[in-house]
Amino acid sequence: MSTCEAGDTTGFPLRISQSVFSEWPATTDSQGQIQKLTVPTDFTIQWGPPAGATIQVYQTATTVNRQGVFQVRGLNTVTDNTTLTFGTAVYKCSGVLSIVQNQHKNFTQHADAIYEAILAFQISNKQMNPSSPDVILLCRPIVFGSWNSSPLWSVIDEACLRDAPRNIGSLDLSTLYGYNSTYLMPMTSYQTCMPVKLLNYKGHTSHLDSIRIRVHVVPQPIYVVASENGLGKCTSVNKYTLITEPRNLVDVFDSASGNTIFQFRDGLGPDLYPNNATRHNFVTNASSSIISAFTDLINKIEILVPEAFLGKSLADIAKTSVPPAVQKNKKAFKCYTINPEKDIVGDQIMVDPTTGESLTDTISDRSQGLGSINSPGAPSGMMPGDIEETLTTFIIVIGAIVLLSYLLYILFLVFHKENSIHDAFYHILIFIVLLVCLILFGIFVDK
Repeated sequence: MSTCEAGDTTGFPLRISQSVFSEWPATTDSQGQIQKLTVPTDFTIQWGPPAGATIQVYQTATTVNRQGVFQVRGLNTVTDNTTLTFGTAVYKCSGVLSIVQNQHKNFTQHADAIYEAILAFQISNKQMNPSSPDVILLCRPIVFGSWNSSPLWSVIDEACLRDAPRNIGSLDLSTLYGYNSTYLMPMTSYQTCMPVKLLNYKGHTSHLDSIRIRVHVVPQPIYVVASENGLGKCTSVNKYTLITEPRNLVDVFDSASGNTIFQFRDGLGPDLYPNNATRHNFVTNASSSIISAFTDLINKIEILVPEAFLGKSLADIAKTSVPPAVQKNKKAFKCYTINPEKDIVGDQIMVDPTTGESLTDTISDRSQGLGSINSPGAPSGMMPGDIEETLTTFIIVIGAIVLLSYLLYILFLVFHKENSIHDAFYHILIFIVLLVCLILFGIFVDK
């Protein structure tokens, strides 16, 4: 790893001069251009199954000397089984959900979304994926309103209000950032580099380095009910503190030890890092510059959406409150060898996609086949069906003649010989059996 390079986006959050969802000045059809930045969501989350949890809120106010936090803990029954996959890199979910002032107001659809919920994921296999982001953040704005979009928020509010743990029967984290456990919500994505100072690292008193953070912001807000002394206490938390517990941020650095101190810049020391050499500083600082040119913006962000949303405008996506319909898999394509001498006519490829046969040969064969059947000049020789019908008729006729002869023989026995009735009875049974067989043969062959 190394320090941030020239041209990197630095700091968290990325700051832009106006809403992503509005038309930018001196730009023709900025929303149409942003729509072209829409790509399929390129990462997946394997959410832990919903489970009961005991939630506790750790909350401190911001002071002159220390940044406050509002951290929801006790989510481990779900987060311990939650991982994120980006390419071949695997990320472990933090057991801490942070509530802060909205760090991405211009990425949000609702003007009243003044708070934000942030969940962190830290890379687990950095050595195998050295170029992958070290941390991935999922962010979603919060609107204080008249109803809760999830029971989780009532429990969080009460846990903070009572300053005591509270139980939730079934915690489903997937609904914080997704429609469900399968579909993540549309997100605005950017990547940033954060300069870092490491103390007591590889025998060095001080070592400058950096981490790379990929940020995903869900524009659609969460609606929650908040008490002034409950969730409302997050009002003073104006900066995000990056917590990846039970992981440790120093773990992304090769050969870091338990004594290694991790520090983001705070601007207070002579090198812009904290003066205190014995304490971690996980408080992030915003980008030093504000993006005001649209050309700069489109080089920094992407819009990640489920595949069903591709081609739709941001305004249309913003109106969607249900997961996209599952797309049925289309029949896979097959590969066929093409003969350029006869399969290419002009600028068209003349191949039957279902068989790979030359369309020219197929059409010719079909034309010849149709001509042999329907053409007035076609020969009228004996067909296989004609032979079968002739043989059937022959057998039935012969059978009928034999049975008629047998019947005459039986009549002769009855009327002209002694003991005629006794001898004729046996032959009558045989005659009946043979007659039934001949009739059945005629019926089944006709079908």
